[in-house]
Amino acid sequence: MQIPRTLAVLALLLAAVAAWLVVSTPPAGVVFVQGAQMAPADAGASSPLPARPPQDLAWRPLDQQQLAQWHGPYWLRWQVPAPTGTDDHDRTLRLSLRAASQLYWNGTPWISNGVVGRTAEEEQPGRIDLVHVLPPASGNATDELVVLASSQRQHFTLHGADAMALIAPAAVLYGQIVLPWLVAAFAIGALAAASLYFLAVLRGQTRTPGTRLLLALGVVGLALPAVEAWRPLLGYDYPWHGPRLIALLALHVAAATLLPAYLARRFRVAVPRAGCFVYLSVIVVLAFVLPGFDTRSAAVLLLSLLASALLLLRARGDTEDRWPILALLLAGLLALLVARGAFLDGPYFLLLAVLMVFLLLRHAAQLQALDRHNALLREERARLSLQLLQRGIQPHWLMNTLTSLQELIEQAPSRASRLVESLADQFDRLRDSSSRQSIPLQDELALCRSHLDIVGQALGQPLALDVDGEDAPLSLPPGILHAQVENALTHAGALACAQHPFRLRVQRGDGRWVLELHSAHGSSSHRGRGTGTRYIEASLAAASPGGWSFVQGIDGNQWCGRIELTCAS
Repeated sequence: MQIPRTLAVLALLLAAVAAWLVVSTPPAGVVFVQGAQMAPADAGASSPLPARPPQDLAWRPLDQQQLAQWHGPYWLRWQVPAPTGTDDHDRTLRLSLRAASQLYWNGTPWISNGVVGRTAEEEQPGRIDLVHVLPPASGNATDELVVLASSQRQHFTLHGADAMALIAPAAVLYGQIVLPWLVAAFAIGALAAASLYFLAVLRGQTRTPGTRLLLALGVVGLALPAVEAWRPLLGYDYPWHGPRLIALLALHVAAATLLPAYLARRFRVAVPRAGCFVYLSVIVVLAFVLPGFDTRSAAVLLLSLLASALLLLRARGDTEDRWPILALLLAGLLALLVARGAFLDGPYFLLLAVLMVFLLLRHAAQLQALDRHNALLREERARLSLQLLQRGIQPHWLMNTLTSLQELIEQAPSRASRLVESLADQFDRLRDSSSRQSIPLQDELALCRSHLDIVGQALGQPLALDVDGEDAPLSLPPGILHAQVENALTHAGALACAQHPFRLRVQRGDGRWVLELHSAHGSSSHRGRGTGTRYIEASLAAASPGGWSFVQGIDGNQWCGRIELTCAS
């Protein structure tokens, strides 16, 4: 069944990317103005800013990297081809420039975008993208667009200036800006709906490995297109461009960290701490050392997709979900290698949206299946808990205890009084424990010692329980140690248990709690296959689904029960 699901997910991704490419491809009529030139403006500290470029100005071809170092004032010049048809009145200019600017059309002052200044105090920042209908053409072969600009409020030094001018009919230009984001809006809407559905399913449900990582990745998936769309849809003053790029890089780093982390938890792939440290170190180095934000983001995402694909190849089981995710990752990896920077402008967060929708829906389905399984386990545990309570007051044990009590009343009234108090305490603890999902280790040990105290008083010999690690901050399903103590008393006998004290060792390591209980082993051939064992296994399965183990058997001249539980933190 995994092949149809894989094909369906890939088809959805391809449809989203194809729609984005169709609406974002520049249609006929869009002209990128080439041959731009630049020159520094001669603006002294006391002289006014020049109104037009001098005739002898030393123009040079536009160098985006060098222009990024200029703070201004400086001149830019584009030779705009004359219109070829009757659409002169509909020609619209889009000028992208990180600066305050004053535009001149064929030597005539045209529009201002902020206020050009010789200092940061004089300058008023302009919009990073300026869209305006062009004035009529001059009638010559070319028109001239000249810009006086300054970038005094650049808070971050960027690799390139990305200065650009393009001309297109207004409908085409605005359509090229808006239409791709309509496709993105559908993808993000699907992601938001999947997130809300996941939260609704998650409410009150059992947490599974990776749930928080998946939620964090969903937040990144929603925030990334919002920050990407900030510039084309809303625009901003140019000093905000640096913080926006840093926010995008931070989101890319977050996605590159969370995605492999979630997949490792989701598919239970063990990753050494040294490997995690090396991966995170490489991510940080790529994010700070490489030139250009696009290069950094592309390198970070490339490493993330490779690491995630390798994790999935190492995973075992659950192939129904593993192969569609792997197919999406490989498709994204191929697109990144082919499209490079263009992949970051849309196809990447479309990939992330499709991937997140699939992960959220499959995780929600897993939660629902797990909750149904846990409901069955709780029913089984309730039945076994009732049986355990019945065993606690079974006629044979209770009759022996009452017979001992009768003898003590006649021979040692003070011991008889203490035995009655111990019985009352034991029944009270059993009643309280049976109504709770989990209890602290100390309460479970108190229940065991209360039971041993009663048996020891009836036997006339103390029964000890020695504990190594009694102060451990651990909660357990109630009765799982008590059931082992009771099994030992039943199958090995109280006298043997008095001669071989119970020994419990509690330790923590490798993200797990380990509890080893040693007792007298006796000679019963049925030990380890009764109601007590089934109660322990059902209780552990309900309390820690998929994160427990219980084994028991002869260890030398003793019986050993070993419980392992995944740590809560």
